[in-house]
Amino acid sequence: GPASGTLTIARPHNHGYRTQTIAVGACPHDPLLAADGEHVFVPCMGGSDLAKVRLADGRIVGRCEVGDGPSHLALHPGGMRIYSANSWDGTVTCVTADGERVGVAPSGGWAHAIETTPDGRWLYVANFLDDTLAVFDAATLKRVALLATDAYPHGLDVSPDGRYVIATGFASDHVRVFDAGTHSELARVAVGMGSSHSVFAGAAAYIGCSVSDHIACIDLATLSLKGQTSIH
Repeated sequence: GPASGTLTIARPHNHGYRTQTIAVGACPHDPLLAADGEHVFVPCMGGSDLAKVRLADGRIVGRCEVGDGPSHLALHPGGMRIYSANSWDGTVTCVTADGERVGVAPSGGWAHAIETTPDGRWLYVANFLDDTLAVFDAATLKRVALLATDAYPHGLDVSPDGRYVIATGFASDHVRVFDAGTHSELARVAVGMGSSHSVFAGAAAYIGCSVSDHIACIDLATLSLKGQTSIH
């Protein structure tokens, strides 16, 4: 609840759910489940911290400072590090699961969507206002590349095999596909207006285009548009 500064937890109960709503901080945005499955980290975009909430009872068990306007989080595959994209100051911060700051680095204007590769080697951050994709060494937070995206990269996803990275372009009708190993652009594919988020399934990637009201499918073998499915 961004307006109320709250987080709601729904727990299974008698074939339904029992909910608990707690205050966590200003403008909570996109919670991240911890590796232990027992806690959730909540970025408070109206401030500069993360709240660590225990799911069993909804108690806030810790807070840590990251950067101005934390929006999205990524969990390192090892489970011990969390990366925060901080939109207002355009930085990325790494903290441990216990809230200890490991490092911080500049990313770009309105750093927002963030993902790691499955092997934990690389970290990607999409910068809305710069129309760029920043690539970091996940261990050191050294930026190794800055790639151009289409306008307003809203969604960012890494394929399960770690080969491809897709950055959408909400103010464009294209998305861009990158090689996760060489950090180079492989293709720019026309999918439709308002590309928001993507998901990989098998040998394809599916893109939700919220302005065109359809889902586009990209064939990863040919890196070309395979088809579109309208949504009404």
